[in-house]
Amino acid sequence: MSSLGKSLAVVNPAARHGVTGRMLPAIRELLDGVVDYDLVVSDAPRHALDLARESTGYDSVIAVGGDGTVHEILNGLMARPADDRPALALIPTGSGNDYRRTLGVSPDLPTAVRQIASGVRKQVDVGVANGAYFANSMGIGLDARVTAKAVETKVRTGWSGLPLYLRALFFVLFRQFYSHPVRIQFDDEPAVDLDMLLIAMTNGPTYGGGFFITPRAISDDGLLDVCYLDRLSLPGALWRLPFLVLGKHENMRPVHTSRHARVRLWSEKPVEGQIDGEVLLDSHYDVQVLPKALEVVVPGGE
Repeated sequence: MSSLGKSLAVVNPAARHGVTGRMLPAIRELLDGVVDYDLVVSDAPRHALDLARESTGYDSVIAVGGDGTVHEILNGLMARPADDRPALALIPTGSGNDYRRTLGVSPDLPTAVRQIASGVRKQVDVGVANGAYFANSMGIGLDARVTAKAVETKVRTGWSGLPLYLRALFFVLFRQFYSHPVRIQFDDEPAVDLDMLLIAMTNGPTYGGGFFITPRAISDDGLLDVCYLDRLSLPGALWRLPFLVLGKHENMRPVHTSRHARVRLWSEKPVEGQIDGEVLLDSHYDVQVLPKALEVVVPGGE
């Protein structure tokens, strides 16, 4: 029997600027005869969350969309009792698709369907920030402003993936480049005052459509990979940018990496945050990891 069991496929037709909706016949054709499934198309924000929360009787929920779809479905699944929580599987049809990199799922749709149909179950960590769950990443500061700009730019231009994130990043670097005086506590260590550009807390190696912010992140080690950048000049940030994109930044002096189970941050002024690409604004963030709180379906070495 497939690791998927009886599946609920939740399709976000708006993913990748509506391309996913137009692919619906092809998605059905790929699943037919391979997966035992029911398919529902989400029709409003949070509809996918509600569908996952109400997925009684299913062994797995297949997210058909991007990281935003995964985020909604994850939050629906985490609202269910731990002993009655379907596994999460992914057919990546979105713009960024960072979580598919974390799970090792192919961007090629026929391959992705084969991978989940013949896949195996694995328990992975889930992050939680101010009561909202995240599968892949949580960022605070400059990167969250970039995410907000990317959302706006995606609607206007139709761009996606790393090119979209880089376009938004250059806009923020030249128009909204400033640091944040904050107070941070890692685990039970004494709180420290920092002047930082950004801090990222992740379960996976990439965010922003392929930006290797925490290249050594492991999704089931019970810890969040943390990367924060000290205040920099704009020229200093620009020449380091290619290294950050490629994940070659960890030994640079303004860069600090570590692993923690909990990170708390306080700011006198509200500071932008992003959680799996969804934008937040708050003056206090409490970010924790829930070790191996979710089952996912990953490729099983075909």
